[in-house]
Amino acid sequence: MSVLGLLRPITITEVPENHFVVVHPLDDVREQKVNTSGLGAMPMTASVKLSLMALRGYLILMMLLVFYHVLDLAGVFGLPAH
Repeated sequence: MSVLGLLRPITITEVPENHFVVVHPLDDVREQKVNTSGLGAMPMTASVKLSLMALRGYLILMMLLVFYHVLDLAGVFGLPAH
């Protein structure tokens, strides 16, 4: 079988039962989105809340360090940059 025979578009009815069909998301049939407005808050355990707070603190600290480094390179603090 040639490569072009494998790449030609086929319909779902032509696929043998022992084969799988891969459909690209852009070529697939659109689905209606799920309405999530009435779901409410997700329940979380104490360990999950603590982990998320630690992650938030870490990300804030890293942003502050980057901001400090940019200000240091700009010479805002009056000391020469490295």
